[in-house]
Amino acid sequence: MYISSVHNKKVLQLRKLYKSRERKASDVFIAEGVKEVSRGINSGFEIVSLYYCSEIFKSDISLFLKGKNESVELYELDKKVYEKVAYRDNTEGVLAVFKKKIYSLEDFSSADEGLYVVLESVEKPGNLGAVLRTADAAGVTAVILTESKVDQYHPNVIRSSIGAAFTVPVVVRGNEELLSWFNHNAIEYYAAALPAYNNLYNIDLTGKIALIFGTESQGLSSFWLKTKKKIFTIPMTGIVDSLNVSVSVAVTIYEAARQRMG
Repeated sequence: MYISSVHNKKVLQLRKLYKSRERKASDVFIAEGVKEVSRGINSGFEIVSLYYCSEIFKSDISLFLKGKNESVELYELDKKVYEKVAYRDNTEGVLAVFKKKIYSLEDFSSADEGLYVVLESVEKPGNLGAVLRTADAAGVTAVILTESKVDQYHPNVIRSSIGAAFTVPVVVRGNEELLSWFNHNAIEYYAAALPAYNNLYNIDLTGKIALIFGTESQGLSSFWLKTKKKIFTIPMTGIVDSLNVSVSVAVTIYEAARQRMG
């Protein structure tokens, strides 16, 4: 189906999904860009509809869909319509609507040596996307959001993760429920904060481990700081006393990956 009007019903519905309230109330979300959409398809997410602009996307769209043509609603957009719909520039002329996947903590209860990253009150979509990208590269079992202020399906999360939002399971839960799950499943947890009882490089990260990080502005809440022996820090020799949360996560989980490989 070819769409040449920005007032087309499908286009209006699509644009609504860029609004946080509408997206949270829906069971679908948008991914833009060739790499992002491809990774969504390859990761087993159910694709509902695909929108493309042939003036921008020069490849064969049927090959891009990899045999899913019959089950996917396909729409070709006029260039002006596509540019009006796209959330960001340079999205390579293709975007797709996918069904959300909802994960629970119970999905991971049987993991023998799970490695979990917990983000408390994460505020910026770009930070969450960067964490997901690193989590995918380092083999993290799941990312868990507590007291979350960011929608995991925000377009900037999908973009900054370079499609890793499709490959790393994300669970959204409250602090109390999460702590209970840790205790019930014998998962050791450590929280990044100052002052710290542990140096990161002195912690055994080879078992079932959860690593907890707070926001750059406020840090972790008192909920996770009650047990000082559970707090660790990343050694720093300069004048700064903190790192961007996505950098802190990257340094920490790669130390875990190093220990697990060694």
